[in-house]
Amino acid sequence: MTNFRSFEYWGAFVFAFILLTIVCMGAQRGGSDKTGNLVVLVTLDDVYRTPPKDIYIEAHSFNVNWVSEKSFPLKMTEPARYEAVLTPGVYDVFVSAPSSTPRCRRVLITPGHTGYWNLMLEHDDVYLAH
Repeated sequence: MTNFRSFEYWGAFVFAFILLTIVCMGAQRGGSDKTGNLVVLVTLDDVYRTPPKDIYIEAHSFNVNWVSEKSFPLKMTEPARYEAVLTPGVYDVFVSAPSSTPRCRRVLITPGHTGYWNLMLEHDDVYLAH
């Protein structure tokens, strides 16, 4: 009988461990559903679609948690690819690079989804003239 009770205790322990693991995984997944992703893919308008250097990308929101406006710089994850994790809402995305015309676009970020903006920067005649 002692071995059987020992088996019952181990079985209960394993069951509790599996249940706790499932609950923790669900809680972690629930947190990611409260944010969305923004990916901006940027190239220059040359023949080779060269990734620009010294580029700055920012997502600006006027209603983060309905408190105030806030800006979020995007980070380069690989050449020509910039990403940010954002709370749901409407954002103005600004792109600035030397020798290229600045660009802006309004995007909607929804929970659990990734928004993409494929952008080809055009040469800036004003910048290149100086």
